[in-house]
Amino acid sequence: MAFFLLLASCFAPNVCAVVPRAQATPPVSENALTPAESVRGVLSVPDTSLDYMTAKLAFDRIIRPSIDETAIRAQIDALAAQARAIAGPSASDVDKLKAVRQVLYDSGTWNGNRPFSYDHEDPLGLNVYNKLLPTYLGSRRGNCVSMPVLHIILAEKLGLNVHLSTAPLHMFVRYTNPQNQHDLSIEPTSGGYPTRDVWYRENLPMSDMAVEQGLYLKTLTKRESIAHMATTVMEYLMVKGRYQEAITVGYAILDRYPRDGYTMVKMGTAAGEIMQRDFVQKYPRGSQWPLGEAAKFQHWQELNELTFRKATRLGWEQPSEIRTNKAP
Repeated sequence: MAFFLLLASCFAPNVCAVVPRAQATPPVSENALTPAESVRGVLSVPDTSLDYMTAKLAFDRIIRPSIDETAIRAQIDALAAQARAIAGPSASDVDKLKAVRQVLYDSGTWNGNRPFSYDHEDPLGLNVYNKLLPTYLGSRRGNCVSMPVLHIILAEKLGLNVHLSTAPLHMFVRYTNPQNQHDLSIEPTSGGYPTRDVWYRENLPMSDMAVEQGLYLKTLTKRESIAHMATTVMEYLMVKGRYQEAITVGYAILDRYPRDGYTMVKMGTAAGEIMQRDFVQKYPRGSQWPLGEAAKFQHWQELNELTFRKATRLGWEQPSEIRTNKAP
């Protein structure tokens, strides 16, 4: 029998992997919601109440409960005010898009001469805390999670029709023109400039089937965009060894974004880690398993195989960093 574990990957400069490194966790109240309950709560609000900043802060609080939400909101509102001033009255969408890019990535009084840029010290985004808004706002160095998320938050505050889109182990911004429904891809990790989809296909290899099935390069809905943002919560839980909780969060994500192949793979990986930790390492020989353990192992093995199989049917392909683990 075999199962699969997804390791860190990076396919191109300025494209980050999504496997975190944990740090100390602040104590959590016994009455606090579980991570999955919190994620479901964010994703269950009506369409009119969906808000990128509110959602991101809710997810960040799961990882770091001590964040100062009031201060973070004030910083983001100040950046948005600067962008509005730069765009000017009666600004077109093009003016607003340029203003958001300028405020974020060009040095000037609008950002205290501290522009936001790609984090070359942690280019793979291995530290999960580097994906949180407080970290990004403080350091001004981001990755392919924090950078597109802050970008769409500011763009949304200026009334722009923006969502996320994905490529293998990467996400970026999509603006949709409300008049003609034409999409424009924007790459925050490369200065926030427009980027052709062919660039993503050349630098982040993906199959034609993955594009046709909507696994990659699809303009996500707002709810799907927010659901995909919650994958950082899964990463945090997994690096803490809380694999079953990560899987439960994965189900919450898939309920709102059924074609999130990355979430499927992370769920399968979490199931594989449970098998490795609770069975393979504890009982090197299957014959040593206590009575009843075989059924538990089979449950996780079936989930491992099912989630990878579903992702593969959407066109997901195993990168070279996937390793197969043999089990009894």
